[in-house]
Amino acid sequence: MEYKYNLAKLQYDKEKIEELITRQSRRVGQVFPKKMEQEFWSKNLERARKHVEKYVWGGVLAYFIFTVVMVPSDYWIIDQQYFVHDFVQSMFGLLNGALCLLALFFFASSAKARPYFSHASMVIMFWAIVSTTWLTVTVETVALQHQAMAIVCIIYILAYILTGVKPLYMLVTGLSAATVTVFVFVGLNVDFDAMVLARILFGSCMLGYVISHMIFARERMIYLYSMRAKVSEKIHRIYNSELLHLSQHDELTKISNRRTFDEMMDVFYEQSRRDQTPLSVLFIDVDFFKKYNDFYGHQKGDDVISSIAKSVKNAIRHMDFVARYGGEEFVVLLPETDAHGAYAVASNIYKAIDRLEIPHIKSLVSNHITISLGVTVYRGEIELGKEELLSIADQALYRAKELGRNQIYYQSIRTTQVA
Repeated sequence: MEYKYNLAKLQYDKEKIEELITRQSRRVGQVFPKKMEQEFWSKNLERARKHVEKYVWGGVLAYFIFTVVMVPSDYWIIDQQYFVHDFVQSMFGLLNGALCLLALFFFASSAKARPYFSHASMVIMFWAIVSTTWLTVTVETVALQHQAMAIVCIIYILAYILTGVKPLYMLVTGLSAATVTVFVFVGLNVDFDAMVLARILFGSCMLGYVISHMIFARERMIYLYSMRAKVSEKIHRIYNSELLHLSQHDELTKISNRRTFDEMMDVFYEQSRRDQTPLSVLFIDVDFFKKYNDFYGHQKGDDVISSIAKSVKNAIRHMDFVARYGGEEFVVLLPETDAHGAYAVASNIYKAIDRLEIPHIKSLVSNHITISLGVTVYRGEIELGKEELLSIADQALYRAKELGRNQIYYQSIRTTQVA
């Protein structure tokens, strides 16, 4: 019943996920439930943090190449009359960018700083925009000013994409940085084109927001597909597990079936033959079971079979193996058990069934359900095959029934071979 509950729950979860996939594919925006939304952003932020931590040396190499390209190009395009001022400003801009990247890496990699990664990302973005704009826009060379606008635009877009912070939070941060930058320039009477700067700053911020929004819409779909795949895998695993269980167990009694017995018989037989240790085999049959079925009905008969199977399983040791051999017949394998031990286990089983006291007025040996047991012990005799061993155990059961049922009969292999 538990597996059915789990399966029904997983099927329900899968239907909900597929519904979310349909809704998400029709719009770009939040369609997740609140809990899933929080989980999505939490995982997205953690993934971004790990990426920053993992690919730091790649970032260092890229920034080094960027610096190597920028320094000579700045040297050649700066007006000679403003060379010292503009070149120093450019170098400070490159240094400032390196410090911002190092700060981001620190909050991504430090165990104590990790909880503040998202907040630090927004602060670093704010500072990078304000400081970079100040350092690059206040140069006198026009070409450097144009270059600065491209760099600011790149900072906005990278901040949206690399940090994993919600686009709305980054939008507020970016707009705040743009607003502060404009007011600082105005307050300090910096000579700049307010319209151009505002368009660059606010336009870059909005462009980064739109791009990140589209990327995260795709990430949402990937997240949903991933969740559906995981749920489908769990469902598939439950189906396979249940099919395997059904193929190995008897549906009525829930103990092992004939197929599993054959496999376990091979294992125990080979172990006994290899190690020269005893292997006992018990055959069990319910006395006058056909009469019981005819009088009480097949449903009652099934209940009896189930009760006996449960009692037999509880009466044996954890190392032993029991299976339903067919109809009202059961078989028990007792590894590393000699004749005395086998008879003791057989007696436990016999007494356990007797204690059930299931009425059987049609029985010719008792007024309740009884069983007959046949026992034999294999001691690793090389000349004796598995089929012969089972045949001897079956003969022992036949003798128990022939001698009046409701008893245990031990059949020695040596006696059988001599006969």
